[in-house]
Amino acid sequence: MNTTIKTVKQLAHYAAEKYQSKDFCRFFRDNEMVKKSFDTFYNDSLAVCRYIRSVTKEKIHIGFIGKTSYEYIACLTGMIFSGNVVVPFAPEITVEEACELFDDADIEMLFCEEEFEEKAKEIKKSYSGLKQIVSLGDWRWFERIFDVYSSDSFYAYLSDITEKPDECSLIIYTSGTTGERKGVMLSNHNLASNSCYEAYSMDNDDISFSILPMHHVFCYACDVLKTLFDGGTLCLNGDLVRLYINILKFQPTIMRIVPSICKSMLTKIKIAERNHPELSKREAAELVVGKNFRRMIAGSAFLSGTLIDEFEKYGITARQGYGMSECSPRISTSDFSDVCKYSNGKLLGTDEVRVCDGEIQVKGPSVMLGYYKKPERTREAFTEDGFLHTGDLGYIDGEHIYLVGRKKNLIILSNGENISPEEIENCFIDDGIVKEIVVFAEGDRIIAEIFPDMLLAQSLGIDDVYGEVSNIVDRVNIRLNSDRQIHTFRLRETPFARTSTGKIKRTEFYY
Repeated sequence: MNTTIKTVKQLAHYAAEKYQSKDFCRFFRDNEMVKKSFDTFYNDSLAVCRYIRSVTKEKIHIGFIGKTSYEYIACLTGMIFSGNVVVPFAPEITVEEACELFDDADIEMLFCEEEFEEKAKEIKKSYSGLKQIVSLGDWRWFERIFDVYSSDSFYAYLSDITEKPDECSLIIYTSGTTGERKGVMLSNHNLASNSCYEAYSMDNDDISFSILPMHHVFCYACDVLKTLFDGGTLCLNGDLVRLYINILKFQPTIMRIVPSICKSMLTKIKIAERNHPELSKREAAELVVGKNFRRMIAGSAFLSGTLIDEFEKYGITARQGYGMSECSPRISTSDFSDVCKYSNGKLLGTDEVRVCDGEIQVKGPSVMLGYYKKPERTREAFTEDGFLHTGDLGYIDGEHIYLVGRKKNLIILSNGENISPEEIENCFIDDGIVKEIVVFAEGDRIIAEIFPDMLLAQSLGIDDVYGEVSNIVDRVNIRLNSDRQIHTFRLRETPFARTSTGKIKRTEFYY
């Protein structure tokens, strides 16, 4: 771990000095590939910092609504440089939700892209604390800011500020699987320490393909900040519908991904293989992901061993890491060796991680300052000796960590037996007909509620979906101990409600 880098600004400066004119970021605009170097990104972020400090020299909380782009990450990084507290929100946030969270986060200024300007005005009507809206227009607005507030301008002195590594610089709202959303306070030191580690480093010639939204700390820290430290090149996909177009244009070597997209990608590769029997498995995969693609890192949800093994047949190494917003976000990182390929990753080595009564607990520089304006929730989140309760059940074997499930979801039977519903749910992860599943208990009976993939069933000529699902449940039950077997299942007609990060909201199944 590089302990000399304490802030995001120091990290970006380190990258600009070390990698200079090398490509940091690539993206498409008007069908042309645009390239931005490491030193350009640092200077552009400084320009945004100066602009913000020319508007307000007092430390305030700034909301930010926008879609992933080069300008978005330069703006977010510049906001962090400025010494203010940044609170990014999802582009699809509703006016009602925004007013509630803006009030909770004490937002005084809002930066938003042009297409969200009308929504911002509606928010301002209902939330009196919002004093100023800055409409960013399109990318040309940023080009003017990058120029007018450059290092050669009158405003250059505005970026010379005393950095305070341990003060809050970023608030990320949790996804609220239990109904309560909490503002996770992260410092510059949290973010920097979680990116400046050596447990896994990109090669200098690695080209990373970013497809996840940057308002989540997982994407910003793992794609942007880690790339700054390692010196690879980051390619921005933009709209998800262009994923398979842009992956062939960028020809990346690696990407961070969620398991649902992993499954979609594998399906497309198998279709390409079926349509081109004359090609090898690797050649078929290259029709979908390009000639250089070799590695993928999964987060957010369970990545099955079956998927890992299937991708391996096509020359693609899939691994998973583990983390949470409260840890900035990584607790472990993907290990591309074969030593523990079914683990949840290799511990970073930057924080102390232990398992106490089955729960994973973390202490160290990556761990959050607390929950904003929620001192009681913050106290509950930590042990008496300062370890963060992750709420995750698991175990550590050497340098690798393995997850079992969530403590709050644990089913406790009358005989004292503890059952993790996720362990049962993960048995269905590779059965395509079972699109979504939640396991819970009614008394001492294990119940499953299942949302089937009706389109897939139709394409496979399955008329009796209930009967097919019943057969799948029977096959899984045979592999489970009697107290973990599903007693009854119910089919749903609609998908489960999900959080902004795609996690199923389980509150309706727990009383």
